[in-house]
Amino acid sequence: YSFMALVSDALGFTVTKDTKKQDVGNYYKKLAEGIEKAIGELSAISGQTDQSDKQSGKEGNESELNKSIDSAKGVLESLKINVESLKGIGDVNVVGHAHNAQGAGTAAADVELKKSLKALQEIVKAAKGAGVPEPKAGNTTLKVGDADNKEGAKILSTSGNNPGAGDAGKAAAILATVSGNEMLASIVKSKEGDADTGVGGNADGDTSAVSFAKGGSSNNLSNADTPKAAAVSGGIALRSLVKGGKLASGAGDNATGGGKEVQGVGITAANKLLVAVEDII
Repeated sequence: YSFMALVSDALGFTVTKDTKKQDVGNYYKKLAEGIEKAIGELSAISGQTDQSDKQSGKEGNESELNKSIDSAKGVLESLKINVESLKGIGDVNVVGHAHNAQGAGTAAADVELKKSLKALQEIVKAAKGAGVPEPKAGNTTLKVGDADNKEGAKILSTSGNNPGAGDAGKAAAILATVSGNEMLASIVKSKEGDADTGVGGNADGDTSAVSFAKGGSSNNLSNADTPKAAAVSGGIALRSLVKGGKLASGAGDNATGGGKEVQGVGITAANKLLVAVEDII
């Protein structure tokens, strides 16, 4: 029996410039189906064990194998429920959907943002209960050495001044300083209410990934270099993946800092997060 063999067809999903957000939802649906098969396999093994115990007169004693099977099924059932809940994460727009001219972005849909947060929190919780190390958020901020990349957060703006042509490059620089594991850790530390409030004041070291995904004015997002790079990067990933979300652009589609460059940042963020979630599962 191999869990990996049952879900291998769904693993290794990679976002490209043509991948739609709803394709990501279909990936999670297929992954949930693989987990369901694994649960079925475990149930079959449990049934065979029960029959064997009856034939040997040991039916009154629950075998250690059955205890392990029941424990594994509990973990897998929790994973399945929460992975499956991500099937509605997206819409018909491409992952990393960005403004096609210089302009503000659009916040991800509150309901789907909250559902995504809950699902990721429960996936991490189930994995931790099974002995998988919990992801850890790093302490890297938006300033590394002499490079201050705080304006990169402007691609998450939903109001205020538009990003500049160089801000997509700064967003990419922020993303390059963190791992997908750190991004996932930052996301699951967020609170459900962050999807309602977004970044209402100046962002700081306590501003969550979900708050960044929801967005706010460009001035509030980029006022300081103290926010965590993992939180900004996690926000970019969620904005890029979740229904209704659109990233802000600093220029027209094909220009420096424009829609295509911004989408590239969103795709990189999304892939980092998807790999981290897959590794946990």
